[in-house]
Amino acid sequence: MLSFIHYNPEINEINVHPDDIFDMIHEVDRSPNNPVVQEVMQVFGQLRDMAHICGGYVIFDTIEVLRKDGIIKINDRDINPHLKVCGYMKDIEKIAIFICTAGPGFSEYSKKYNDEGDYLKGYIVDTFGSIVAEKAIDHIQEKLEKQMNENGLLITNRYSPGYCNWNVADQKNLFSLLPENNCGISLSESCLMHPIKSVSGIIGIGKNVEKKEYACDICEHAACIYRKVKDKNRK
Repeated sequence: MLSFIHYNPEINEINVHPDDIFDMIHEVDRSPNNPVVQEVMQVFGQLRDMAHICGGYVIFDTIEVLRKDGIIKINDRDINPHLKVCGYMKDIEKIAIFICTAGPGFSEYSKKYNDEGDYLKGYIVDTFGSIVAEKAIDHIQEKLEKQMNENGLLITNRYSPGYCNWNVADQKNLFSLLPENNCGISLSESCLMHPIKSVSGIIGIGKNVEKKEYACDICEHAACIYRKVKDKNRK
């Protein structure tokens, strides 16, 4: 098994801001007297206690992209990210498989607040968990990009099962290439990750690969909450 490069960034390292959630829930009134703002700021102050971020990646050199079949062979094992993702991987020389979790705290706190009947706070906690997971893998991807750039290589955008027609069931193939229960992340029988606020996927590496400015331009998942925020920020 190749070496897994670990990262455990603190919450203050990944640039989480209350505006992230205000944008996501389309809250226009951000005055301190707004009860929603007060709830968000209270949860924001608890993020250090909720977050237990762990993530990283393994880089594989033995790869083959079968674009017409929608398959990438990695160490003689197949992953099936579908035709579109394989197209964006056409010039890769290496591939990184990544996983990252915000930790179980967000689900635990969200359940606690929901059990107490504080559904707004439970929703805010849950949404912050999604934001932290994405910001954490952003941070780790930046580390990977810097490392590759120092070696004269570029990286692609990251791609995850569930997007661009990549079947979620292929999580099993991804995880088979990683150390078991790495970062405390496991897969259910239905291929859902635990802790829930976790992400996984691949990043291509090579001299001639392309990283698109807006990954949302290549994804057809119109209901994605992150897409709505990014589309708003581009206007």
